[in-house]
Amino acid sequence: MDFTLGLVSIAIIAIFLLYVGQQFRLPSIVSFLILGMLAGPYGLGIITDQATIETVGEIGIILLLFTIGLEFSFEKLLKSWRIVIIGGLLQLVTTIVGITFAAYVVGVPFNAALVFGFIISLSSTAIVMKILQERREVDTVQGRTLFGILLFQDLAIIPMILILPVFMGSEGMDLGSLPGEIAKVVIILVMVVILARWVIPGLLYRVASQQSRELFFITIAGICVIVAWLTNQAGLSYTLGAFVAGLIIGESDYNIDALSHIIPFRDVFASIFFLSIGMLLNTSGILSDTSFIVLIVIIVLLIIAIKILTGAFAAAALGMPARVSIFTGFALCQVGEFSFVLAQTGLDSGFIPDGVYQLFLASAIVTMALTPFMMNAAPRFTDIWYRVVPYRAGTSLHDSPDRESAPARLRDHMIIAGYGITGKSVARAAEITGIPYMVIEMKPDIIRHEKSARRPYFIFGDAAQEEVLEHAGVRDARTLVIAVSDQEAVPRIVHRARRISPSIYIIARTEHVRHAQYLLDLGADEVVSEEFEAAREIFTRALKKYRLPDNEIVKIVGKIQSWGYAKFIKNGNASPPSMGMDTVLLSLRIHVVTVEPGSFAENKNIRDLGIEEKYGIRDYGLRRNNAMMTVIGDDTFLQAGDALLIFCTDQVAAELRPLFRKRDTISPE
Repeated sequence: MDFTLGLVSIAIIAIFLLYVGQQFRLPSIVSFLILGMLAGPYGLGIITDQATIETVGEIGIILLLFTIGLEFSFEKLLKSWRIVIIGGLLQLVTTIVGITFAAYVVGVPFNAALVFGFIISLSSTAIVMKILQERREVDTVQGRTLFGILLFQDLAIIPMILILPVFMGSEGMDLGSLPGEIAKVVIILVMVVILARWVIPGLLYRVASQQSRELFFITIAGICVIVAWLTNQAGLSYTLGAFVAGLIIGESDYNIDALSHIIPFRDVFASIFFLSIGMLLNTSGILSDTSFIVLIVIIVLLIIAIKILTGAFAAAALGMPARVSIFTGFALCQVGEFSFVLAQTGLDSGFIPDGVYQLFLASAIVTMALTPFMMNAAPRFTDIWYRVVPYRAGTSLHDSPDRESAPARLRDHMIIAGYGITGKSVARAAEITGIPYMVIEMKPDIIRHEKSARRPYFIFGDAAQEEVLEHAGVRDARTLVIAVSDQEAVPRIVHRARRISPSIYIIARTEHVRHAQYLLDLGADEVVSEEFEAAREIFTRALKKYRLPDNEIVKIVGKIQSWGYAKFIKNGNASPPSMGMDTVLLSLRIHVVTVEPGSFAENKNIRDLGIEEKYGIRDYGLRRNNAMMTVIGDDTFLQAGDALLIFCTDQVAAELRPLFRKRDTISPE
């Protein structure tokens, strides 16, 4: 097929699949996997140059890990060493053992079973991190846990490459060349450290000083490629090198600008990667054999079950709550992209027959496609788990001997779910005012650091679990402040707390205004929207630029607060009733209308125009002869050239503007 025609065909199919996917809320990854199956050599045959597509797709994964590195930091990485080493090792070893045992039981020879154990033990860094980025959960407890385990898997690739040929019966490790290989790895890693510490920071400063966006972008991309190539020469993966490059630039002052340059390219190239994975599957051969399909289903279920158990076990062994452990297991249930490389090695050596290889490909791709759905299903399974498995009250770390009676002594106290910046600020305010409080937190390090004789009431656990709330004394508490970073957990906490204690006053924090009404319906008494609070602050500062007197700014902002907060408080006065939940943010704004000579508004006062009575505008100001605006009464007469500043919706402003334009006959009616 002609290249241009093929490109057009792919674009049309991609638009259709993505649109349908959005309508049914399907992740984009699934759409691109299906696109690869349709457009690949085993589908419609639109794409035949599979090698080029795979190369371009690898660039997408490099950019994906590079952007993750930009948003990470060495400090965070060092704090996650337990997750990387202990969690990663446990997950990898238990998965290898589980897959090997299952394959051996069904009759696969031990060597072959062990090889498949190694291959299937890896999970997809690209898919998991892509989904976490879309959900904005990279920097949550579950996000850091998953990334630590996936990082260990990337590091484990090197020994796997060395070990697998031995079990496959092909030429294994050359022990004579091992010292030279180790020396090469050390030299290259030293070069990376030198670049990170002394070369790259100075280079970025000089490049940024040139004020050239093109030069800056090429430099950032070049650093990513160079570091990725160096780590690949050391035997590590390109993706790990790209992550290291992102970490290096992320420690500089230019990480935000670098991220804004890379993101558009990352999304395009990463999409091509998922397309290339879908192209590997021989769909025509599989769909023609019913027994083959049944076998794939059995293998997929086996892989998912084992990897969920091993992932959850690894997270639980790290001391993570059930919700994080279950989510970790569900997120790691797929086969990784590097598994295809290991399987290809077995195919090339003749150890893995072509039929078995296609069976593996089909099963692996299905697990990849199911990953977004599995991650979405994790919270529902967590709810079932919490109902079935009773909570053990001893979840706080380093508790005193009278820990069990501690919550019982609290009455009319405040419960703070989440001890981030918001939770810590609320706790400090409670200390200053003498209000007793209980903190529920899921990060063991925070509990260990903050819990002391002065602040004894810290519980390690998941606030979405009823027993944790009970242990925190939710029945006797006066207020519950929900400040957790995991937005999916907020409605569950609200619902369970309200069910246990109908009288408790619940204040919930949410990111977006659109979630406020849902939380109020679940039982929250008050919702604090980060989006609304940011808009209010920006609006206040913007008003100051118009030189409005401070008392008028306070008046206008107070009016907006009364409208906005009424929608974030149960049974609040949501006047005007015709406005939707997010109207305050999306519709209301400052409009400037100028009185033109000969217009209806000229020589009329505010009352004559019906600005307050008809249009419902209560907040307005006047600028005359470029003088400072002052507060005006409804008896103030307008002159030609006056600029009236009104705070209203676009629709109201459009209805009002004709009164200020020069026309023959206009009446306010």
